[in-house]
Amino acid sequence: MLSQARDAEMGEGMTVSQVRDEVLTLMVAGHETTTNALCWTFLLLAQHPHIEARLQQEYQQVLGGRAAQMEDLPRLKLSRMVLEESMRLYPPAWAFARYAIAEDEIGGYSIAKGAYVLMFPATTHRHPDFWERPDVFDPERFEPSRAAGRHRFAYFPFGGGPRVCIGNQFVLTEAQLILATILPRYQFRLLPGANVVPEPLITLRPRGKLLMTIHRQGG
Repeated sequence: MLSQARDAEMGEGMTVSQVRDEVLTLMVAGHETTTNALCWTFLLLAQHPHIEARLQQEYQQVLGGRAAQMEDLPRLKLSRMVLEESMRLYPPAWAFARYAIAEDEIGGYSIAKGAYVLMFPATTHRHPDFWERPDVFDPERFEPSRAAGRHRFAYFPFGGGPRVCIGNQFVLTEAQLILATILPRYQFRLLPGANVVPEPLITLRPRGKLLMTIHRQGG
């Protein structure tokens, strides 16, 4: 599809190099990040069975045992908040960089034009100036009434501004549909004694393996 695509105005296609770069972007930015977001979500739900139980109720009320469809997503409100809270605590893109386009000053530090600036969602997402009980898994913090007035960049798992991730809505849609497909059928439980440690590489993943057992709902 990429090699056959044509620009609507110019009628030109991509070069081989451009197609290769787009495929790499889809694989790295659109596959591994979503996988990690789902891993952390399964872990958090296993650690908070009362929230998982409420999520099961939502799936039953909205889906009634049928497969989830795109049209169902606006009604799966808790599912969306669970995913957002998971990415607050464990943002797959835990750090990224920008070049300063002009001189600036942040917190008393001078930033030169052209400086290489690192930003850390993993730090900001747990900053007590922006979040009450920042280390607690609390999906309801993303209810509109509680989110109102929160600084727009207190939460930025997809970045922000002109360089915001262009796949942000795709990821949220994809991940919600995956959760709504798996969780009504299966429970994930962490193996006893398993020690889960975040490993900040290019993305934030569990170090080693996330060892869990899978149980069919209702036994």
